[in-house]
Amino acid sequence: MSYGSKHIPTEIRQITQEKLLRISWDTSEVFDYSMEYLRVMCPCADCKGHTPDQAKLIDGQQNVTIRSLVPTGHYAIKIIFSDGHDSGLFSWETLYDLGSHQEVYWKEYLAELEKAGKRRRPSVFAIKPV
Repeated sequence: MSYGSKHIPTEIRQITQEKLLRISWDTSEVFDYSMEYLRVMCPCADCKGHTPDQAKLIDGQQNVTIRSLVPTGHYAIKIIFSDGHDSGLFSWETLYDLGSHQEVYWKEYLAELEKAGKRRRPSVFAIKPV
């Protein structure tokens, strides 16, 4: 059942060692999504805002991993990331779009990071004793 989705995954596999999520689609296409890519492209309102001007530029997620995948009905998965972020609901349509346009979206993201003076690597903070 598609529940309004044009494309349905036939397999979703987490490849932890490579920090990838591999999704096979009913179109016979297979997309590998880095966990970092999924985290920075999270479609939740906290990340994307309710309007484009409210969107956040998520940085410092190069080492993020996926803690768990939670099926949501027959139309999406909820991804829980190692940084504690867990409000992203990735519909099949969103995942297919992110896979099929990954090269373009990633280049745009990297350009936005550079323009904002931000980076992919997490910041390291020295904690001083009180």
